[in-house]
Amino acid sequence: MTDLADQELEEPVQLVGITAHGRGQLRRIGVGCSLDSSHLYLELAAEPLHAPEHKYRVTFAKAPVEQVDVVPDPRFNPAALVHELERQVGSAVLRPATFLLPDRVHAFDGAILDELGDGCHASSLELPATLVDVADVAPFRAIRYGQATPAVTAPPYDVLTPQQRDEYMARDSHNVVHLTLNESEEDAGGLFRAWLEEGVLARDEEPAVWAVAQEYVGLNGVARRREGLVASLRVEPYETGAVLPHERTHAGPKESRLRLLRAARAQLEPIFLLYDGASPIGIPDREPDLTAVGTSLWRLSGDGVAAAFAGKQLLIADGHHRYETAVAFAAEEGTPESARMMVVLVSTSDPGLEIFPTHRLFRGHDEALPPATVGDSTTPVAAVSRLADLPYDSARAVGYRRGATFPVTGEPGELDVELVDRLIGHEGIGYTADLGEAVARVDSGEFDGAFLLRATRIEDVFEHARRGEVMPQKTTYFFPKLRSGLLFHPV
Repeated sequence: MTDLADQELEEPVQLVGITAHGRGQLRRIGVGCSLDSSHLYLELAAEPLHAPEHKYRVTFAKAPVEQVDVVPDPRFNPAALVHELERQVGSAVLRPATFLLPDRVHAFDGAILDELGDGCHASSLELPATLVDVADVAPFRAIRYGQATPAVTAPPYDVLTPQQRDEYMARDSHNVVHLTLNESEEDAGGLFRAWLEEGVLARDEEPAVWAVAQEYVGLNGVARRREGLVASLRVEPYETGAVLPHERTHAGPKESRLRLLRAARAQLEPIFLLYDGASPIGIPDREPDLTAVGTSLWRLSGDGVAAAFAGKQLLIADGHHRYETAVAFAAEEGTPESARMMVVLVSTSDPGLEIFPTHRLFRGHDEALPPATVGDSTTPVAAVSRLADLPYDSARAVGYRRGATFPVTGEPGELDVELVDRLIGHEGIGYTADLGEAVARVDSGEFDGAFLLRATRIEDVFEHARRGEVMPQKTTYFFPKLRSGLLFHPV
């Protein structure tokens, strides 16, 4: 514990509290008052920092920091010391991750203002309700095929089986899968550059954004149309709050995507982001500029798009691995161009936006469900239909063993996927979005049982993401997937 009034610190320290004493009162501080004394309570930073060791686990919505270098000027008055700390925290360099982030404690709304309750700082520390960096969305000069045909497009790399990969490669010697799933990332980068030199690919002369519409029939048999916007996004670490994740990632896919990004120096596929609010653009009343397999694109100038997204938080729907890869690549390169990637932005209010559940299949875990002999004879289809009509105030699922269903209920505030993750974990689990397939794989004996789920609500996904909570894998299944091969984004 250190009184900074007459001392200068040059070592990294961890902020653990601020107290201010004035008039002996604890209340919100008014402007124009003075402090009799002010103490910043600090400890030398330790590695690692563990939450239980500290009275206040503080994080900042704008720049979560693990440690702060504080060198106060003895000439400052006590109030100025607090102001200087605020300035240094606001400009602190972001770290890739800290133990503080999951706690989502907003320092100036919690512990520190409670400590600074003597009546002198309400306005000086009155920060905006949201301290996230703004999303930087802009038009870009796309690279695209000179002769675009459906034969050169494909689904995203991470949904293709090895057999499907081979089928798409055989369709056309210039199919995008030769780039996205080439056995050698270096060869893929060489192909991309060769196609540019040969004129197979060409870069647009002027920057643009693209309105996109996808016509599809969902897994529930309902025809829908999802609309969005293709644009360039500046990538930033999650800690800034501009872009939010909602699922865990693994190192393997990111390593492969990073090698490909280094080799091609282009973002070859878009990722899928969501935002709250109305779309800033509409679908033009004319023929699309590009079409392929239910996807249509219209080239637009992009006027007003940057301003429309400046105050919005973006949620990753699909593409966590690629986003994190892009952040790593930007850190390596350190150029403005390397810090951008191609994204498809869809409003959460779009009527064509649909989340489908991903059912869980398991082996063993006898404790998770009773024997089939004590189950309900309700069919899985009827049980899941009934499940969908129940309120979301508590976690719920349908357990299934061969020929029998079981209603399963969790805790209030718990998500359905969190309930199942708690019961059977996520190791050795099978996943499918197809209810019929889930039942068939249990009936065949491939799996001992299944948990059949309803769709996770998008508002719950956003709420958890804003709290810094990462949900179990395959919490969401967005359909249809974005089509690859229509546009590329150079970096």
